[in-house]
Amino acid sequence: MKLVLAQWRWIFCATVCVVLAAVVAVLIDLLLLQWRPTLYLDCKAEFTSLSERSQATLAETSGTISIVSLLPSTSPAKRPIGFLLKQFEHFSRERSGATIEIHTLDPYEEPQRVKEFLPAGNADLGLFVKQSGKSIFIPEQALLSETGVYSAATAEEALTMALARLSRVNDLTIGWLQGHGEASYTTTDPQHGYSGLNRALENEGYTLCNFQCDVTTEAIPTNLKLIIIAEPRYPIPPTERRQLIDWLDRGGRIMCFLPADNTTGLEALFEPWGIQMGETPHMGMTRSISGATLTQQLNETHAITSELAGKTTVACRAPKAFYPFNVRGITHIPLIQMVVASTTTEKVSDTGEASLTIALAAERESTISETLGFTPGRLVLFGDAAFATNQHLLNRATANREIILNAVHWLSGVSGSGAKGATDCLTLGVDRETWQRHVCVLGILFPITFCLLLKLFAWRTP
Repeated sequence: MKLVLAQWRWIFCATVCVVLAAVVAVLIDLLLLQWRPTLYLDCKAEFTSLSERSQATLAETSGTISIVSLLPSTSPAKRPIGFLLKQFEHFSRERSGATIEIHTLDPYEEPQRVKEFLPAGNADLGLFVKQSGKSIFIPEQALLSETGVYSAATAEEALTMALARLSRVNDLTIGWLQGHGEASYTTTDPQHGYSGLNRALENEGYTLCNFQCDVTTEAIPTNLKLIIIAEPRYPIPPTERRQLIDWLDRGGRIMCFLPADNTTGLEALFEPWGIQMGETPHMGMTRSISGATLTQQLNETHAITSELAGKTTVACRAPKAFYPFNVRGITHIPLIQMVVASTTTEKVSDTGEASLTIALAAERESTISETLGFTPGRLVLFGDAAFATNQHLLNRATANREIILNAVHWLSGVSGSGAKGATDCLTLGVDRETWQRHVCVLGILFPITFCLLLKLFAWRTP
């Protein structure tokens, strides 16, 4: 049966509509790929909604803590920060040894009194926290998200970190190794910058400073609690490696973010600790929309990852794998593992998959009595420098930031966890494979199927 002209027109118009809808769906997906949005759902919390980290910090404090709000009525954080402060006050009154006193000053009504609390030369507004003669100022920007809106998780995190810093006697100094092409910790570049890490460590009470190995002296400065090696581009000379190895043997602590190649001499630095590095097969990995490698395999027993295991995801770019071997007196703890398709060089499970370690902790054991003050050397290695860059560190959909802070605490011997301030924040997103399937279904399979069914229906219509 032949189709009449009206039927052909109807088929043509319907087909054009379906094709246009498919084009729109593909364009929307491409925009999502470019913008990489993440949806955050902050639940409305009651007085019992403080995170475990905040509760533990309050439980460890004592004395009287005064918190003065210097936010104007026009600030987006003015009203919600008041509820958050009441949560801290309520918990401290019910279960903590510390007593929190809250005061509110309006900068428009009492400008002279507000100036008494602001740091010299600082015109920003925020929160002023004081205890036993030690004070910390939290600027308004630290209470807001990257987009400038109030974030319950960000605000609680900033306030908890301030309370943790008040409970410490002194700030801790971390050396940022330089002299081999390492990036600066003040660089704001998303791909290669570490300014987000610098800000996170400052909020925790640490101070980053540039450090270079001095071959004319045998000892590394005693004020350094930790040395960070971040993506060196040039080989580390043998004399400097020897100095770092000796420092580790005497109880030093190092955290390293490995570069993309193996030409920095770091292999010789970690081999005495029974650690070898190798390439990770680029196959069978779960990836985000932006192409980042994702994994959820976190160690459930170690202090660095135990609070986050089974609850969150970490992201990196092209991580290296660590292959530890037995060395007397060294304990190796895999922190993050990733499942990839089986190869001929990796240990394969019954399911035909290989589990590779992409973040590793190591500690030197000792038979010396703890009463002699022995400090064991410690290492934390991440198989990808991108793990700590702004691109992944500032993305709250992953736990990169929390794991790094936990690692710094463990290395420096500071109690506490860097886990997110708010536990009632839900992050939603899709990985790269899900996005590809979405494009195929909406942009290709659905339009083709619809057109075929439409043509079949038209042929059968008298």
